[in-house]
Amino acid sequence: MEPTPKSLTNWLASGSETSSLHRRLLVISGSESFCRGQLTHLLKQQHPKEVQILGQALLPEAPAIALSAFRQRLGTECKLAVYDAYEALRPNAVLALAGTVTRGGTMVLCCPDFDSWPAYQEQNAGHYLSYGETLRFSEIRASLIPQFYSAAGVAIIREGHEAILPTPLKAVKQDASPWPFKSAEQQSLFEALTLPSATPSALLTADRGRGKSTLLGMLAGYYLATQRKSVLVTSRYADSVTQVFKGLKLLCPQAEQSDKYFYEFGSLHCQWVPLDHPALKQCQDQLLIIDEAAGIPIPLLTALCAQASQVLMTTTMRGYEGSGRGFITRFLPWLTDNRPDICHYRLTTPVRWYPEDPLETFWYKAFCLTQQDDVIEEAQTTSCVNQHEINITLADKSQPGNPLNQQLLPLLMQAHYQTSADELIRLYDSPQNETLLAWAGEKLIGVVNFQSEGTKALAPLSAAIACGTRRVNGHLSAQGLALLTAAPDLATLTYWRINRIAVLPAYRRQHIASKLIQSLLARANDANVDALTTSFGVTGDLQRFWLQAGFIPAKPGLKQDASSGEYSLLMLRPLTAKCQSYQPLISQRYRQELQLHPTPALFTEPQTSLDDSALAECCTLMLRQIIDGKRSVQHARGPIQWYQQQLSQSSLVPANDLSLLGDFISHINDISTFAKRYRLTGKKAAELEIKACLERLIGVN
Repeated sequence: MEPTPKSLTNWLASGSETSSLHRRLLVISGSESFCRGQLTHLLKQQHPKEVQILGQALLPEAPAIALSAFRQRLGTECKLAVYDAYEALRPNAVLALAGTVTRGGTMVLCCPDFDSWPAYQEQNAGHYLSYGETLRFSEIRASLIPQFYSAAGVAIIREGHEAILPTPLKAVKQDASPWPFKSAEQQSLFEALTLPSATPSALLTADRGRGKSTLLGMLAGYYLATQRKSVLVTSRYADSVTQVFKGLKLLCPQAEQSDKYFYEFGSLHCQWVPLDHPALKQCQDQLLIIDEAAGIPIPLLTALCAQASQVLMTTTMRGYEGSGRGFITRFLPWLTDNRPDICHYRLTTPVRWYPEDPLETFWYKAFCLTQQDDVIEEAQTTSCVNQHEINITLADKSQPGNPLNQQLLPLLMQAHYQTSADELIRLYDSPQNETLLAWAGEKLIGVVNFQSEGTKALAPLSAAIACGTRRVNGHLSAQGLALLTAAPDLATLTYWRINRIAVLPAYRRQHIASKLIQSLLARANDANVDALTTSFGVTGDLQRFWLQAGFIPAKPGLKQDASSGEYSLLMLRPLTAKCQSYQPLISQRYRQELQLHPTPALFTEPQTSLDDSALAECCTLMLRQIIDGKRSVQHARGPIQWYQQQLSQSSLVPANDLSLLGDFISHINDISTFAKRYRLTGKKAAELEIKACLERLIGVN
């Protein structure tokens, strides 16, 4: 049955008696009260400063933090890390927390009883469930349970069952490296970067726990102490640079800390600054350190590298960091072309734990990340395949741990910059998410992942969605098209939105992606789907690909993606007569919005016949919705311009109002300038001024 307090205390203490033991995973499964009781006992055995708690369902009070704040744990270390799966299971957060546990430490995962966990309704499932979806059974959670039992060294305390408390696994100790280095690899790289002839700038990439941030700190200390150069450190999160400052003190112990993020060494300093700090634009005479660079928007990252004469960067690219692939596919090519002096190095030897660490191995296997490096390397080769030998199947969502399915997530991660380990939950647990797989024998060479959206499930909300007063989770296509056209019916059509399409680099340009789309199209026609859609960061090549696949541009995004800096584009392939009847209006509204876009040249112009009466009816409806307070001005940019053009032909319109609308359209992408010109307090006041103007004008007409 459940362990006695003494046996649990002895088991936990056995991991701290010697530093030559591997890290451990303890799974506590049972009722909330049972799990809370076990946790309370465990926490009493550990110093509070050596504990991290992620998830607030069981222990809502501090120091526990919500799963959504998991990035706050990056750069920290602990002996006992607790993950509360009662809140939710998020692979990104699990991996981030696991990376904080040091040698001989323990990670604890608390979850409902194994019999009920797969069907458990999580407290926070908004990251993968769309409006109207209910998860009845989690294949991912179900797949973890047998892995807990089969993996070496995993301890299990389950309510009502005999406790499994295996002896901690011994590690093979590595030869000690000369102080202050934790590995021969770390030492070798430091020496290479401090040679008189060394390249002054570098990029260090590694999985977590390899000592890359500490190495950056040692290099910062070296430059302070021997090169008489100040150092600026920046990152997305301030607390993530804790290890950088620890490394600084190793090489420059005389540096004095004047506040949390500022160290002084004589007239020199090492300082952390936020990404928008003005000092980053004037760092020509300082060393710039960028920690966890993959978490920084690429436009900002390229600007930082362009401004700094000497820059050292680190980043993790596997697991929790959702923009890691964007860093590889978007930033590294820019670096090669624009900063060839920044040499790329990779650290592989763990220093926070021992090689062959069972905790890291367990989670990488559980979340299908073990093959990622192999997939990345495959980009260097080319393989030809006979089209007749390609087999396309629908992914079996009931077997996420199947060796064949283990290829799916790594393929998506190397092909799309926004794919992270969290995608695994959507792939297998989102009820309306499906994936087509292209096989060459038993090798997965291509995938298309798609999500069912819209349908009559949105009917009660369709009117509110179409004017913008209601926005629900998911249903990107249905909501976007209904809002674009003020047509509630478009919210209730059935869409299959293509989330991801990917082909292994070695098999590209062999029409495999087209074959996948044709297969999806046939399935959609059989299922009476109204339209296929897709949304992506717009580039010329991608637009051409989707145009050739029969899609039309429908809605340009107005905001740049935080990671890639690209604008999104929603494209559509109508399949049924009902959806096709809206195609002219969709194209005309697309044309309207494109005329006012900050960068219209990025997008393809639509080719469609005109229907002025339908457009006029749509624009008039949107303007009246603004007056009625049901639509924001920003969701009717095109109609306002259309109305201003209509009024310009009339001599009865007050000149001041006509001028006001014209100025607003001229500054549509710079509302602050418009607000200043008319002495308004900001964006909201500017929208109220336009609303009042429309009320006057439409009332006159």
